[in-house]
Amino acid sequence: MLHILMLILKIIGIILLSIIGILLLGLCLALFVPVHYQIEAQRLEGEGNPPIEATAKITWLLHFINIRIKYPAEVYLKAKVMFIPIFQMPPKPKKEKTNNEKAKKEKLKKEKPEKEKIEKVELEKKEIEKVEIEKEEIKKEETEKSEIVTQENSIAEHTQSKNTTTSNKVKEPIWEKIKKFFAKICQFFRNIRYTITGIYDKIKKICENIEYYLGVLQSDTFKQAFALCKEELGAVLRYIKPRKLKAELTIGMEDPATTGQILSYYGILYPFIGNHVTVIGDFENKRIEGNVFIKGKIKLFTMLKAGIRIYFNKDIRKLLKLFKKEEL
Repeated sequence: MLHILMLILKIIGIILLSIIGILLLGLCLALFVPVHYQIEAQRLEGEGNPPIEATAKITWLLHFINIRIKYPAEVYLKAKVMFIPIFQMPPKPKKEKTNNEKAKKEKLKKEKPEKEKIEKVELEKKEIEKVEIEKEEIKKEETEKSEIVTQENSIAEHTQSKNTTTSNKVKEPIWEKIKKFFAKICQFFRNIRYTITGIYDKIKKICENIEYYLGVLQSDTFKQAFALCKEELGAVLRYIKPRKLKAELTIGMEDPATTGQILSYYGILYPFIGNHVTVIGDFENKRIEGNVFIKGKIKLFTMLKAGIRIYFNKDIRKLLKLFKKEEL
């Protein structure tokens, strides 16, 4: 009996270890295997040519996951897993229907006119009945409205007579009117004083907040946190940036001076761009043509490492507390 129990526990342990191993393997693959991307874009002037033609390709783990996107006229997106398509936009056109289905459709088309005639006759009868019912309801509503108007007129005359009698009987003395007038003037000046004091308090709080946050920005904690964020962001951008970049552009504007200005900017940026981007100026025709090729990869581990270092850094946590004005 104990031998059987031990064997069952052994099998369960092996299954659990295999599941944990598969999960760890999947996690390691997701963290350390990079996602490759490739983008190609082209633009040509002329009638019949789309403004931009572009294709994007994303692959992971030796094309285990493969996503392709095409533009323009029809946006085309296709995803594959192990070379098996799992998603496509727009979907594939459906196969043509069989002859039996076509025959059924033709029968339905023949039967439709007769049914439509019967339905039209019934609808006309129903509409005539509705019109008669609506006429009767309109007559009833008109009679009711006339009765309500007469009642309201009688009530209004009665109230007017009462108001005239009361106004003739009661008259407010002049000294009370003067007293109310001075009270309103005093309240007006009080409201002005309250608004001025409120605006002064708000300005004072804003100035205090500005001084506080300027002190935080000039502190050593902010400098150290900023240096760390700059270092990690630079590392992520260095890894994400394209491994291959090639662009050939032909630019021509209406004014040749603007074309020359664009070429001067290209000359300033040439030490940073190098031979990867070439720009040719066209001083006679107005056009923007060219092609771009970008290829690179992204690894989740580098971004996760940067996020962990930033999240667990003491200076950044202290800085967040300072910004929230919490006690350290």
